[in-house]
Amino acid sequence: MKSLIAFFLRLLGFSHASFASDAPRMHPRTLWGKCEYVQDGDSLRFLPDGAAESVRTRLYGIDAPEKGQDFAGQSRHLLVKLTRRKRIRVEVQDVDRYGRYVAKVYVGTTYVNEEMLRAGLAWFYSYHADAGSNADLVAAEREAREARRGLWVDDNSISPREYRNMHGTVHIKNGGKSIGER
Repeated sequence: MKSLIAFFLRLLGFSHASFASDAPRMHPRTLWGKCEYVQDGDSLRFLPDGAAESVRTRLYGIDAPEKGQDFAGQSRHLLVKLTRRKRIRVEVQDVDRYGRYVAKVYVGTTYVNEEMLRAGLAWFYSYHADAGSNADLVAAEREAREARRGLWVDDNSISPREYRNMHGTVHIKNGGKSIGER
């Protein structure tokens, strides 16, 4: 499966170096297709136009509550509502060490990543995205915090990153094989 994804990415023009964790960031690529499945509030499966197989995709710049955390279900539900079985535009920013696209996702003119933050159902993921070049995402989270929407009703909300550190690594199953931390 991993080699199939690698082949598909090479076909689209991504080099093998894009997979290495220390590789320089790739240039964004825009793809169109359909959202087939939503795993959680920041991950989905995307079927690019003309492709035979969908690709795991992580929403760039956000981190949604983990399963077991407050608002995890609501976060997933909103991402389903915004994207499931809809034509989406995926602006691939990177490919992570698990072979997932890390992408800005749009449905029409709606920037889905930003909507997840604005609804208060995700954190801005400053660990992997620069606040200076993502003012739209930072502002959407600030707006949700100030309005006390979603997870911001609790002043002591724990970010998914902190939650993963406290409760151990979350593993994603791929054909029954554990492939590592989200």
